[in-house]
Amino acid sequence: MLLRPFQLEDAAAVYQLFYETVHSVNLKDYSPAEVEAWVPSAEPDLYKWGQRFLQQDTLIAEINGQMAGFGNLDEEGLNIDMVYTHKDFQGQGVASALVRSLENQVREKGGSSITLAASITARPFFERRGYGHVRDNQVERRGVVLRNFIMRKVL
Repeated sequence: MLLRPFQLEDAAAVYQLFYETVHSVNLKDYSPAEVEAWVPSAEPDLYKWGQRFLQQDTLIAEINGQMAGFGNLDEEGLNIDMVYTHKDFQGQGVASALVRSLENQVREKGGSSITLAASITARPFFERRGYGHVRDNQVERRGVVLRNFIMRKVL
């Protein structure tokens, strides 16, 4: 597995991975209406999407030249914003490698803890990696309220 920095030309593939993952993997915990509100079928402004990831510390995971996942830190660079593994690479250590690398980046910046918002689907993954539940959370996307969890790990 290769971890490398995000490049602007990755924007379309990252969005496709994000869309397919939420619309397949997260369907076990969220309704079709919820996943459509979370990641709509209409393609976003890929330039804007790409610029967002360029401004954040974003990593791409590749296996045999194929994008297997991505993860990034928030704008401050001290908390995890997103971690997604392609639906065909679930359970192969992609998210673990991304999270380990993102945690190391936070440590290098002097961070002593890391916080994130985990979906219902991702919560067990993060709990296995030492993240504790801080509080239940709700976010509204396109008029639909989605449930997730604020989690934190001391580094």
